[in-house]
Amino acid sequence: MAQVQVVLNPAADRGRAGERHEELLRALAQAGVDAAVSLTERPGHAVELARDALQAGVRIVAAAGGDGTIHEVAQALVGTDAALGVLPMGSGNDYIRALGIAKDLAGAAAVLARGRERALDVASVNGEFSLNSFGMGVEGQIAADYRRMRFLKGEIGYLYATILEVVKFRAFRAEVAGDGWTFAGKLLSVSVMNGPYAGGGYRLAPQAQPDDGLLDVGLIGNYPRLVRFAVLPKTRDGTYLNLARVHAKRAAQVKIQSDRPLPVHMDGELLPELVEELEISLRPRALHVIA
Repeated sequence: MAQVQVVLNPAADRGRAGERHEELLRALAQAGVDAAVSLTERPGHAVELARDALQAGVRIVAAAGGDGTIHEVAQALVGTDAALGVLPMGSGNDYIRALGIAKDLAGAAAVLARGRERALDVASVNGEFSLNSFGMGVEGQIAADYRRMRFLKGEIGYLYATILEVVKFRAFRAEVAGDGWTFAGKLLSVSVMNGPYAGGGYRLAPQAQPDDGLLDVGLIGNYPRLVRFAVLPKTRDGTYLNLARVHAKRAAQVKIQSDRPLPVHMDGELLPELVEELEISLRPRALHVIA
């Protein structure tokens, strides 16, 4: 039996991941990883393949794809002794930025072969697990815009979608409550972060660590549309947290209630329905990752 089961999403990176199947096999072989590769056929299939691997006795399941593929594979691994490996073949790759995993396949395969196992936090959101980032409001709308794009990808695609929503997005009223704090007011977005990066490299939570037992919550208040263009560059490097209408909080439990249904992304993947109310709770060190 192979020591590592690799779940490859050929649709990742707008179908380019499937074209790199042979490159993936070479990288694994050169790193000395004893692996078998299975391909996903539809959304949600990665969860099934990961569960099948666990039932077969495999103790390391590696996700080959983008943040969405990693998200799906991890759903089967949270709360188990099995470990998640990451072979980045997507367009965002935000989860790996804080874990010391290379963006190239050869480097990532070397980490899979010789890396150490870390126990990382996850966030439970209405029965689903978020590994890295959760965004409600303009962030969710940006994810929806990005999904519809045909030609732009990666950081450029996210940047274009962000600029579009700087002009278009209508602020919402929300009540947000964490451990010992509450906020009520008009917002552009609510970010609940387990890692520092989202949206293809935006440093939304510079201090976030995926194993510190807390979630970093960012609340961006409403700004006039022209002023938003001055705020936008500051979300890239995290300096937006110093702005007067931005509130940075930390919590292990977060409740959000908005005045209208809003798009929500989880680890960069858009939820299928608009959402008005959510509860988020931290599960400390519930996922083992080879990093």
